Amino acid sequence: MDLSRFRALDIVLVAGLPASGKSTFAREHFAASGHRRVNRKEIRRFLHTMSHFGSPWRETDFDQSDEALVQHVERKIIEHLLHAGSRMLVDNSSVTVESRAYYLQLARQMKKRIGIIFLNTPVLKCIEQNRKRDDPVPESVISNLFASVQLPTRAEGFEETLVVP
Repeated sequence: MDLSRFRALDIVLVAGLPASGKSTFAREHFAASGHRRVNRKEIRRFLHTMSHFGSPWRETDFDQSDEALVQHVERKIIEHLLHAGSRMLVDNSSVTVESRAYYLQLARQMKKRIGIIFLNTPVLKCIEQNRKRDDPVPESVISNLFASVQLPTRAEGFEETLVVP
């Protein structure tokens, strides 16, 4: 798989269902390319651990009321790193057009080039892989996200798109 066009972009969004292999794909294909990675789950984990006196975050600790703060922190990290000249890899589910619009708007505002790689892993494989995790995502989350999947297109505003079966 030739990802050279993506490695040249300022922002690469790696998207797909939970347990689809996003973080593994990102590490295998972008760790050596100089891209800096940001991931909302890691931000949630950090914020929870910090604000709960070291208590570890678990998937069951997810609280929608914290998401505005998580998104704010994510945006500031992305802006900071892009201003510093880093290229970014954003590793999040982003399964809908609406959830990806946030990153496209940010890229436009900062005059940065953005692309998306969508891991279209079969939902049953995601559920199977999720069950093997130390801290699995509730299966209802995977099912609900699967029901809302909208595969990305260049018409959304991405410079490059790739759907990996």
